Order: sequence, then C-alpha cells, then structure tokens
Amino acid sequence: MESREFKDLVYSQFTRISKALSSPKRFELLDYLSQGPKTVERLSKEAKMSVANTSKHLQSLLEAKLVKFSKDKNFVYYSLADDNVVKLLRSVKNLAEMQFSDITHVRKDYIERNEKIKIVQLKDMLEEIQNGEAVLIDVRPEDEYKSQHITGALSMPVLDLEEHISSLPKNKKIIAYCRGPYCAFATQAVETLNSLGYEAYRMEEGVHEWKQAEYIH
Repeated sequence: MESREFKDLVYSQFTRISKALSSPKRFELLDYLSQGPKTVERLSKEAKMSVANTSKHLQSLLEAKLVKFSKDKNFVYYSLADDNVVKLLRSVKNLAEMQFSDITHVRKDYIERNEKIKIVQLKDMLEEIQNGEAVLIDVRPEDEYKSQHITGALSMPVLDLEEHISSLPKNKKIIAYCRGPYCAFATQAVETLNSLGYEAYRMEEGVHEWKQAEYIH
C-alpha cells in the first residue's frame, strides 16, 4: 500500500465519526441515549421529529458504530455503543464551549433564568447530602433513573413532581439534578419547589459528571 493510499484510507475512516456528528439532531439523539436505552418512538418524541426521520438518523449513527440496538418483544431499543461515546460527546461540548463563548452565555441565561436559579456543585454539597442535611432528587424520567443514577438520589421526575412533593422535608435543602448542564428539568423543578416554600438548588452535574468526579473515588 502506498503512503497516499494509506492516508486516504485512515482519514476517511476517522471522518465517518465526524460525519455522523455533523447533524444537530443526531448529536441530540446521542445525548438522550447517554441517559439510557430508548425506543425509536421515545426518541422521536424527545427530539420532536417524526419516527421516520428519527429512524434515518439512527441508521447513520449505527453505520458509524456510535449506537447499537436490541429487541425486546415488539420494541427495538437503541443505546450508545459504549462509554467512549459519552467521552466523545463531553469532549465536543467542552471544546465548543471554549471556542464559542456564546454557548455558555446562552446556557446560563436559559438554565439559570438570569441568575434566579441558585446553582451548586456536587463537591460542595456532598457532605450535606451524605449526612442528611440536604436531599438529592433526580428529576429525569424514571427509566433513566433506573438505568443509572447518583448514589443516594431519590427519583422524582419533574413531570410528576407536584404529586410527590409533600414527601420532601421543608427543613432541609433540596438539590435537584437532571441530564447535566444543558438540561432544564432541574431548573423547572427548582422553580416549582421555590414557589412552594422549599429551599431548592439546581446541581450542575448529571450522572456522567458524577461518575467522572475524582473526589468521589
């Protein structure tokens, strides 16, 4: 094999990944799948796309070997190929934040509601959570909580929050987390809790950030 032929071959393989990530919708689908397996129908609903378009995007991700699927009775469940895809997504986000500062500004305005939402970091709240001074709640859908969650967190999906809110103590801090820095579920939960007299905070980290935190190990 000649040098040029070798380089053309390997670089074309490298760009199969970048081509798969070139669509905002495909990146969004990968983000959802990082929280746990989901059906095409569920992904279609999350991404506000038709099932047909969602299936086409998933096929592209399959061809790039970024996702895999399994069958359970009449349902097909998609999931990330492995944890390396989670690392890839995080790396792209981190690089984009460094290169394009407006992303961080837009995120902070939307997620923090112009600084009306109090933000905390897990490392600063860990001791209070562990000794029972604060309650950590996972406001993602229940299936995502069952797939993986931060140790000690209670499952309290934001859509069902008001039904179960009476079980939360008003004499303790309530810390809500969701899918990470770009997810608004925790923001919505904090807004609801604060309006009902709770001392509530949004935690920036999600499950993947928690798993990567050096101070946890």
